[in-house]
Amino acid sequence: MKDEFRVITLDYDDIAWKECFERIYFIMNDRKDIERLQVFNSPLHDGYHLYVYMIDYIQWNEIMLLRRRWKDDGRRMTIDLMKTIPETKMIMFRSKTRKGYKFNEIFIGEYVLKNDLLYLWEGNKWV
Repeated sequence: MKDEFRVITLDYDDIAWKECFERIYFIMNDRKDIERLQVFNSPLHDGYHLYVYMIDYIQWNEIMLLRRRWKDDGRRMTIDLMKTIPETKMIMFRSKTRKGYKFNEIFIGEYVLKNDLLYLWEGNKWV
C-alpha cells in the first residue's frame, strides 16, 4: 500500500467551539478538492475530531503539510512521522475507556462547500 489517503484526521484538544468553527471555515475554503468535513466531539469531551474527506487520494508528504497548516495536534503528528506502516498512520481513537466506563465520539455535523457557501448537515436536514 502506498502512503496516500482520501481522509485526513485532525485532532483538536482543549479548544472552544468558536475557534474550532474558525478552523473548519479555513479548512473548507483552503482547497477546492475537499468533498466534505465531519465533526465529532472527542471521546472524553475535551476537544473535537475532524475527518476531512478529499475528492481524490493525496500523498503522505502533502497530508503532513496540510495537517501542520490546519493546526493539528503536534504530538500526534510527531508520532505519525515515526510510523512506517501506512495502515497505522492517522489513527484516531473513536472510543476510550476510563475507570471502567467507555466513552465514544459524538457526531456534531457534516460540512459541505457548495457554490462557495458552507452548509451544515445535521442528521436529516441542511442548516
